Amino acid sequence: MARWYPRQHYKRGGTHPPRASINRIGEPSSAMRRQEQRVHDKRILANYVQLKPGVLVIWDRKPHRVIELAERPLDLWGEEHEKRYAEALEAWEKYGRGDRPEKTTWRERPYVFVLQADGKPHEKPLHLIGPANHSWDVLPEHYWICAACGELPPCRHEIAEQEADWRAAAADVLMDIPPGHCLGCGEFVTARQQATRFPGPNLWRPDLPENSAVFHARQECSTPREQYRKQWEARGGMKQQPSLFADEENPG
Repeated sequence: MARWYPRQHYKRGGTHPPRASINRIGEPSSAMRRQEQRVHDKRILANYVQLKPGVLVIWDRKPHRVIELAERPLDLWGEEHEKRYAEALEAWEKYGRGDRPEKTTWRERPYVFVLQADGKPHEKPLHLIGPANHSWDVLPEHYWICAACGELPPCRHEIAEQEADWRAAAADVLMDIPPGHCLGCGEFVTARQQATRFPGPNLWRPDLPENSAVFHARQECSTPREQYRKQWEARGGMKQQPSLFADEENPG
């Protein structure tokens, strides 16, 4: 296993043994680039950890130690895994890619993973069932943890803050869009371009005049256009779009 770097939170791991090479389509045209690619591949392969008892993994944002790994007996696969295997076999018979799936070696055959919360031997171990080729996030023995919530990074607080920052930045960009510009991409809608204009108050930019909500008809602007359409239809669509609303707290 390659060394762990101080700021390296985790590596990838699984039940299958480490590979010796990486399958790639095509090669760089330069000999030195091909040599650099081989060095890069070696570093990628060295970052894979084969699961075994004692290895630390991430489950539900918290560190757990692998206690046991076991194949699920064929007679205990259950209906769900039998169905998935039948679908894999059907796909192989249709397309013929690779070797024929066999139950004993099928990469998605059911596997039992027994995990113990790290540092909590009094807690009952977790018995999980999943595909043998499931990719795990493997932790070093010295791992970082959030002092506020006890979760591994990125914790829920960090993700929520990132989402809030993204929404704030998107709102700032939206407020900078001038009249006559697409509310999706922010670019000017020319007379030659097809566009969709929504009558009534501008729901995303109340500071702009009525009938100013416009989007390009092109595909890349379709997602924000449809998001706006749903809000616009919820407000009445082609019916009158009121600019004033009843004061629910002080009905008078």
